[in-house]
Amino acid sequence: MITIKGRAIFAISCPRSLFFYATKILVAGATGNTGSEIVKQLLEKGIEFKAMSRKKSKGRTIAGVNWVDGDFADIGSLVSAFAGVKRIYIAMPAHPDNEAWINNAIIASKKAGVKHIIKLSGMGVSLDAGSEIIRVHARTDAMIMQSGLVYTLLRPNSFYQNIFASIPTIKKQGAVYSVMSDSKLSFIDIRDVAAVAVKALSETGHDNKTYNLTGPEALSYFNIVKKTGFFTGKDIALYPISKNETKSAMLKAGVSEWRADKLSEILAWFAKGKYDAVTSDVESVLGRLPYSFNQFINEYKERF
Repeated sequence: MITIKGRAIFAISCPRSLFFYATKILVAGATGNTGSEIVKQLLEKGIEFKAMSRKKSKGRTIAGVNWVDGDFADIGSLVSAFAGVKRIYIAMPAHPDNEAWINNAIIASKKAGVKHIIKLSGMGVSLDAGSEIIRVHARTDAMIMQSGLVYTLLRPNSFYQNIFASIPTIKKQGAVYSVMSDSKLSFIDIRDVAAVAVKALSETGHDNKTYNLTGPEALSYFNIVKKTGFFTGKDIALYPISKNETKSAMLKAGVSEWRADKLSEILAWFAKGKYDAVTSDVESVLGRLPYSFNQFINEYKERF
């Protein structure tokens, strides 16, 4: 109870997050891996939001979503998409124009009145990393931090869901081909990354924070393949391949020259064994342990 001018006024206590349910939220890159999962979780929680993608993007099939058009290369389209928004989640595919796109997003945010940017980055960002994608994350993270806007940086390790890319060779050949073999990484479930993003979008307490997001243990790709075989009941072999072989396979699959070069480079960088640290940030934000790979693969084993 509070008193105003001698009158007793009864106040209703509400969870801190409820005050932000009516706050305008936008998910930019909403058809991507993390973006689509964030959209799903926001819908499940009944939180009001808009979802942005290019006008002709695939993936605008989720019912009940307020879709808006936006292109990171077009500041005007971003200003329109950001109208009335206070918090935005930004994730974008690896692209040679990433730095220009982040700059455009910052300019548009200031013009549209956005106060808080939640950005998907990557674990171990460094200006001297052996991967251009990671070096760009380091530079664009700095741009966000120096923008004067409130920020939350999400820096996850590699995703469990990346094993899905090997489903065709698992089904046809009983094989996984990877430049990563015995080096351990603290892989994480995309759903945990999305859950942290939803917290930052809908609650207080995440201003100017950086979260290094990992699963509960460090695993090699040999471990990943062995566990996948156990839970799916399949005999699966891991065949280590080189960076150049990885790039060639991507090119044959129709990946652009630039993306094939940078994606094979980052995988080779992961293979050097610098990404095995396990953090408690997921548990600190969500109040629970992150999903283990055993939980993940047991849940999705029918896909294989």
